[in-house]
Amino acid sequence: MKFFTKLSLLFTFSLFIILLMACQAEDIMKKVIGVTWIRSFEDDKEGTQAYRPETYDFPPARGREGWRFEKDETLTKQVIAPTDGYVSQRGKWNFYLKKDKAILDIILEIVQENIDKKQDEKVKKLSYEIVSASDSILFVKKLNEK
Repeated sequence: MKFFTKLSLLFTFSLFIILLMACQAEDIMKKVIGVTWIRSFEDDKEGTQAYRPETYDFPPARGREGWRFEKDETLTKQVIAPTDGYVSQRGKWNFYLKKDKAILDIILEIVQENIDKKQDEKVKKLSYEIVSASDSILFVKKLNEK
């Protein structure tokens, strides 16, 4: 009988952990979605990139890249153009938990003026771990770039 009691306790605890992780993931994405996040390189630390909401009072810089994630899993990336202006890139995002890590996968469609590029060169796949997210700052760690 003790075996079944331990087994049921283990099952209950595992279910609790899964529900807790799902709630944590939902809380993270509630903070990220619908906000335009601008790169705040002054706040980078320990191999992470920092982003702040566009309403933040940033110090002067030559340019800052940014992201905006929408509920429908689309995104817009603001990048610095060769002419020092900005160019928007569109893409899709996917968020999931993997081994207690919040992972954000991004597929960007890169629109080039040179249409001689191959189709696969017009797509950029990125993967980030969301290290922490609050209403005032987002820390991510780049996992790969293909």
